[in-house]
Amino acid sequence: MKTMVTLGEILIELNALTSGPLRNVNYFEKHVAGSEANYCVAFVMTGNKCVYLGRVGNDEFGKNAVEWLRGKGVIVDKIKIDPNPTGIFFIQRDYPIPLHSESIYYRKGSAGSKLSPEDIEEDLVREADLVHSTGITLAISSSAKDTVFKAFSLNRERSFDTNIRLKLWSPDEARRNIIELFKEYPLKFLITDVDDASILVGRSDPDEAVRLLREYADVIVMKQGPRGASVYYDGGKYFAHGYSVPVVDVVGAGDALGGTFLSLVMSGYPLDKALDYAIVSSTLNVMIRGDQENLPSLQDIEAFLREMNKS
Repeated sequence: MKTMVTLGEILIELNALTSGPLRNVNYFEKHVAGSEANYCVAFVMTGNKCVYLGRVGNDEFGKNAVEWLRGKGVIVDKIKIDPNPTGIFFIQRDYPIPLHSESIYYRKGSAGSKLSPEDIEEDLVREADLVHSTGITLAISSSAKDTVFKAFSLNRERSFDTNIRLKLWSPDEARRNIIELFKEYPLKFLITDVDDASILVGRSDPDEAVRLLREYADVIVMKQGPRGASVYYDGGKYFAHGYSVPVVDVVGAGDALGGTFLSLVMSGYPLDKALDYAIVSSTLNVMIRGDQENLPSLQDIEAFLREMNKS
């Protein structure tokens, strides 16, 4: 069993029960979310251990987040309680773009944004099999960015999902800070998508973008939405196709893919098989509201694949 340490912000997601603009929505469903938390749960669901480093507020939402993650098997003992409130965000679905979800944040000055280098237990990070974070954590505050840099300085087995959120920073800020991290701390795994790659290296073609990103990572996963995803490694490439399923909410799908992929590769799965299984995790995720409730076990993934292979 492998151990991953993640650093980020846990959020409470309030997902609209009906489609359309939020001004006309009266009912919302509450979920625990946040990219690194999603990664952690996906990692645990497929047979490994994950330690979460972060902060939540001394409020009911913070208690909800910690209790939920503990129930999912995430190691939450290192999560600190902060006097600032736990961040929240709302999901607006199918408006103004069908089958598209928009995240609307209320997180400025949140407990999670107060993540600090002093929150890192150095021996814990050094001894982990993998340390993971995302562009979101770099964006939420300067202290959170410093925390990621410190964690990456302590362990050479590093994973990073670009996860560029333009509501948190500009394209130029994202490019400058993420490339700074890559140059100082090259990665074992880089997980990105065509939109983020275009911001980082000015290329929307996956192969061209990866050619420019290869100097920063040993293995690159390029997410391509409903089409599927590709993994690039040692001059090789493997593409895993997506599946056509009823789509309810796409938020968290990329984290489902990334967390499952990392877990299976760390468990010894070949990169191609790990990506095939990770696509299933992402596929199941988009069929419900919420980022973590549909994250599958290995048995669930294999049952899905058996059914798909009958046709």
